[in-house]
Amino acid sequence: MIAVIGEALIDFIGHGTGSRTVPFESHIGGCGINTAVAAAKAGSAVGFFCKISSDLFGKRHLEHLVGNKVMFDPTLCNAKEPSLLAFASLDAVGKASYAFYWKNSAPVSMSVEELLKTMSDHTDLRVVHIGSLALTLEPIGEVILEALERYEPKPIIFLDPNVRPSVIDDWNQYRTHIEKAIDLASFVKLSDEDLQLIHPETEVHAKAAELARTKKKHIILTLGREGAVWYGPEGKEVFHPIIDLPLADTVGAGDTFSGTILSFLHDRGYFGKEGEPPQLLEIPIKVRQEALKWASAASAINCSRPGCDPPSKKELLALLETL
Repeated sequence: MIAVIGEALIDFIGHGTGSRTVPFESHIGGCGINTAVAAAKAGSAVGFFCKISSDLFGKRHLEHLVGNKVMFDPTLCNAKEPSLLAFASLDAVGKASYAFYWKNSAPVSMSVEELLKTMSDHTDLRVVHIGSLALTLEPIGEVILEALERYEPKPIIFLDPNVRPSVIDDWNQYRTHIEKAIDLASFVKLSDEDLQLIHPETEVHAKAAELARTKKKHIILTLGREGAVWYGPEGKEVFHPIIDLPLADTVGAGDTFSGTILSFLHDRGYFGKEGEPPQLLEIPIKVRQEALKWASAASAINCSRPGCDPPSKKELLALLETL
């Protein structure tokens, strides 16, 4: 099973500027729930571990999880704390800038004991996705890392920092925190912007290759319209261009990319055999290339629709057949 530890929120996306009144559309979002839904729609068994509010937005989150066949822990639902909210504005190319309202919200209030219990209830847990707001905000950021350090048997960890500068007050502290997460992870998927924020004044390709080589990680670097590069721990790299479809916006593109790669590798047994402790098997170059192709296709479909709306496996296969 794929587990995603992360946040669920509501994205309010504004349309129009220069007016006293700007209309907002609300979409279910958050790196965690988006990634979980993307992996589930691609056909995998997925559990989403997040504290969910009892408010009207939390009810929408639960309906979304049920509708997309994502497992969740009922004991983490119906929290008295409010849902996390995000307000986004889109630029000329559909890229979103965010303002987050997160303090004392349900997703950031989960304890180490609560997380360990829900993880322990899933004995087939093989790989865990972490990152974004849930890893950045406190106390949940430290809760996630402590739980993963304590949990046995050790799962494979897939990290997507998905850096949100607007909620980072102390960059030195944040970078120390992310480096700790990188050390725990086997996979690190990040955008060129993420890498520049974490390691400023470095050339992104050189730094990604260095991280892969020195830390023995799979580093997957996304480059917007320039495609994506997979840097392997043995020093080999694989590139895949974007798949160009009409653009609605880029909301959830990276989450869809991550969820699809997780599904692709999980369902082909690269996280070990069922009934045995998790084990990351060697991933051949051709498999890395195919995984990037699937993830790029899924992201392209997502970006052709408003908000985060990952494709079903049927939609994904239909596009892949045309490439």
